[in-house]
Formats: sequence, structure tokens, C-alpha cells
Amino acid sequence: MIRIIALFALALGAGALGLAAGDAACAQSMSGATSRNATGAFAQARRPRPRIRVAPAYPYRLFSTTYPVPYKYEYPGPGAVRQCTSWLAPENRATGPVIVPQMRCWWDR
Repeated sequence: MIRIIALFALALGAGALGLAAGDAACAQSMSGATSRNATGAFAQARRPRPRIRVAPAYPYRLFSTTYPVPYKYEYPGPGAVRQCTSWLAPENRATGPVIVPQMRCWWDR
């Protein structure tokens, strides 16, 4: 109970000091209003801080995992299209040369 009363008294005292300091600051600003220079106006006008947008590395994963994934990015991701190219290539086998189909594929956005 004593602590609550002490905190209440401390808060009232801080409020009273704040009001007294506000009056002194107002008086100082009134006396210094005539001696204001051009650099003071620029010091008052500050630009807002730039906002940095943070996006998750996996924007399409809606769940969290407790273990890290073994790769940096998940492929192919949304909107990816698989592109493939194919050709016929000769291979030398024990029975002789044979033409076999070959294919390479990649993900394209």
C-alpha cells in the first residue's frame, strides 16, 4: 500500500514539474522568436524514414517448418512453366551404335 501511495505522489510531482518546464520553454521560445534563423526551419522539417518491405523467401508456402530446408529456394514456385528441348543422339553400345532420345528441361517464368 505504501508503494502505491509513493508511486502516486511521484507521478503527481513529475506532472507538476512537467507543467512548470512547459511554461519556461514557452517563455524561451517567445523571446527567441525574433532571432530565428533560416537553418532552424530546415532542422524542423524532416523527411519521413524510408520504409523497407520485407517479403518471405517462400511467399507461396503458407505453413512453417521446424527444420530448415536443404536448399535455398523452392522450385519451381507459382507461375512457372517447364520448358524442354529434345534431340536424338548416337550412343556406342556393346551391340553397336544406337540412336537414343535425349531431353533437357528447365523451369521458366
